[in-house]
Amino acid sequence: PSVPCNNNVPAHDNTGERSSQYAAENSCRTRFAPYTEWIASIDSDEYLVPMGQHESLKDVVREADKKGTNILQFRSTRAKLREDCSESDGSGRKKIENLTFLESYNCDSSPTPKPDWAERARKQLYRADHVLLHFVHYSTVTQSTIKSYRETIDQGERWWSVASEGAPSQTTTNEDQEAMMLHTKTTDKEITKNWINRCRFDFEKKWRGCFVGFPHPDNTLVEGAHREDGMEYNCFPVERLTEHLIPKLKQILSEKK
Repeated sequence: PSVPCNNNVPAHDNTGERSSQYAAENSCRTRFAPYTEWIASIDSDEYLVPMGQHESLKDVVREADKKGTNILQFRSTRAKLREDCSESDGSGRKKIENLTFLESYNCDSSPTPKPDWAERARKQLYRADHVLLHFVHYSTVTQSTIKSYRETIDQGERWWSVASEGAPSQTTTNEDQEAMMLHTKTTDKEITKNWINRCRFDFEKKWRGCFVGFPHPDNTLVEGAHREDGMEYNCFPVERLTEHLIPKLKQILSEKK
């Protein structure tokens, strides 16, 4: 791996560990960009969910295209392993084996709209002919950023000494009306260890965190609210998933058995 490619220096003990990811992503973009309009680079535990009146991501992309958007951003916050979709594993919890990750982790740690800090781990869906180089979370080289001073002025645009993408070319999705991302990163028994105490509303060492999900009733945030057994509500199910997409996924999977 190439050390200069790493974005974890000096905090990570495996310097250069992301260089292979960079290489794979840009190899994909280079090979397939001439044959597609849009490309997304996301992990297998990240789900892009159409919201509002949109029936599919194609609807979201078509709408963005009409607005002149080249890069769609999705904020990232971590979902929690739901208590009602998991089972005891020693002092921790694990996903029930025959449930999908989408159902088991349908409880985002943040309500929508997600906070601005959630853009630090953003993922992007971008036009293949506009983004020329992409590194995991960022469009580092685009058709806009490579324009010279003369090209910019001749096209009647304002020149900036520091090139960057702005709206409407690059926009963050409206998570209630367009689309959102659910990050279902696996939570193992070590992370959920001692959850029976750490998830209580009166647990003193809150900084240790509770990684087991207890959905807020009616998806409404009430600070410090908890169940009768003392477990504090801490996450928000995506209703679109609960009511439509998860049942549809279950049906498809049952038909394949």
